[in-house]
Amino acid sequence: MFRIIATAITALAFTAGFALQADAGNFLVLDENVDDVLEALTSGGGTASKSDDAYMGSESLFVQSTGNDGQKFNQNMPQWAHKIVEDPSGPDEFRYITFAWKKDGGNGIQLQMHGAPGGWGHRYHAGANVKNWNPSLQVDENIPAVWTEITKDLFEDWGAFTMSGMAFTAWDGNGGFWDAVHLHSDPTPPTSVEPQGKLASSWAELKAGR
Repeated sequence: MFRIIATAITALAFTAGFALQADAGNFLVLDENVDDVLEALTSGGGTASKSDDAYMGSESLFVQSTGNDGQKFNQNMPQWAHKIVEDPSGPDEFRYITFAWKKDGGNGIQLQMHGAPGGWGHRYHAGANVKNWNPSLQVDENIPAVWTEITKDLFEDWGAFTMSGMAFTAWDGNGGFWDAVHLHSDPTPPTSVEPQGKLASSWAELKAGR
């Protein structure tokens, strides 16, 4: 496993809905909750599924490179209104994003965030920008052939915005894997995996509107 940590420091914001925990400056988007993530990803030509090839815990999100865009996304995740700000202080304010990914073949992989202002104009990719979707910041010249953890300063990269959605974009090859996706207010990436029971309970509360 490799860790690439961005030294530039600024914003990241996500709201409650697609994530499980939003306490102590940490919003867990994806970890041991792949079934719920799959339910939320309602658009895109790729085929998404749960994989037991995980960076942390026992499961990850796999998006197969099928369809004309090779991705799964939702630009309006339920209850998402995460604020990316320079100095996060509220429960739904963040500055950084950490995620782990891996690519099985092909030339590129991308993670996209939808928000206002900017729409889908908040992107990171490794390898080639296969479909030339810009703006996008390249985090590595090569695709991550093994699990690789990335931490980026959203505020420094994109300025202040309110995040409403996310796209997991495999593009080509056999597909891409994602795991351990967090929004956080402190520059140090979260390292713990939440207990499965606690995650399941949180999702149940969200679905019940609590």
